[in-house]
Amino acid sequence: MAEPLLRVEQISKRFGGLLAVNRASFTVPAGRITALIGPNGAGKTTMFNVISRIYNPTIGRITFDGNDVLTTRADTISRLGILRTFQNLALWPGMTVLDNVKVGAHIKTKANFVTSPLRLGTRREERESSIRAYEILSELGLADVAFRPAAGLPFGTLKRIELARALAGEPKLLMLDEPASGLTHAEVDDLGELVKELRDSYDLTVLLVEHHMAMVMGISDNVVVLDFGRRIAEGTPSEVSRDPRVIEAYLGET
Repeated sequence: MAEPLLRVEQISKRFGGLLAVNRASFTVPAGRITALIGPNGAGKTTMFNVISRIYNPTIGRITFDGNDVLTTRADTISRLGILRTFQNLALWPGMTVLDNVKVGAHIKTKANFVTSPLRLGTRREERESSIRAYEILSELGLADVAFRPAAGLPFGTLKRIELARALAGEPKLLMLDEPASGLTHAEVDDLGELVKELRDSYDLTVLLVEHHMAMVMGISDNVVVLDFGRRIAEGTPSEVSRDPRVIEAYLGET
């Protein structure tokens, strides 16, 4: 087993009287695809939001590549190499697809609020950012829409654009929140193959929340199962699918 890139230790998150995550612990091995699954309300998205610093946990510890995630400012978490997509699309409809993707690369540039308006030393970065964004779009089969506004494009295309934007930030850990949501069966199959290809070509570690079990079991190296905010199982897809606790809480009898 590869060394863990991400360690989640005894994380709890409380919203008033609701304990959304309850002392959950798991690891994400480097270079592997790990899925976080469970029934609705199990705490998966809350856990995602804690790892990506949208929420602060009530208690617990998270380390990533030797760094204490919870002492890292939320607005700089991407500089550690943690980037994510969202279940609900977060694109700018009026911007071109290329410009949407370029937004993901801003963490790698030296431009700031002083140099950008005056274009002091930013032209080369801008050109390189455009070239890299177009290369990523080409790899994802989206070169033909690069200069079109995002508005009006098919939902499956928009999902890939958001994935391209995350890749532009050069992640070490790519977090995918319900990437197959709203896709057709054919698109889900294509997405599963794409995630595996990107893991290999970009040397990524992937953590995904997903309800589409065929995709999860087909591409994941490791699966973590949450129920009522607690981790109830962790292992390979075959191990998890046979676990009586997982069958009772989520998968059901097959």
